[in-house]
Amino acid sequence: MIGGSDIVFPAVGGPAALNACARIIQRLWPHARFENAVTGEKYAQLIDIPFVELTELLAYPNSEAEAAWDADSSESPENSMLYIIVRDEDVTVVLDNPETAEMRSILEAIRGLLWTDIQNVYMRAAA
Repeated sequence: MIGGSDIVFPAVGGPAALNACARIIQRLWPHARFENAVTGEKYAQLIDIPFVELTELLAYPNSEAEAAWDADSSESPENSMLYIIVRDEDVTVVLDNPETAEMRSILEAIRGLLWTDIQNVYMRAAA
């Protein structure tokens, strides 16, 4: 089941923010698989993802989790998919349970990166 929690981060959204989120996920889930949430197109590697064209991305920790979700299996473990939605003013991560250590690590890494990005935009504007 996906959708237990929507975590919204204020951000300068867009392709760079989505790319950054995917890179964080890849770092913490080394065997991550990705999917265009709108079209269903699959990406086995980060380099294959057309970030400029996407605003919604699904991330799975590995091919087994991806296959379980594709089969609409009731056996899909908690937090075995993340749904990332990027808008101009924020990034939303939809997940089952943000209270696990693994999800806290992913969410804190995303929060830190997006906060740094916002600070950089404001500093450039003030200069």
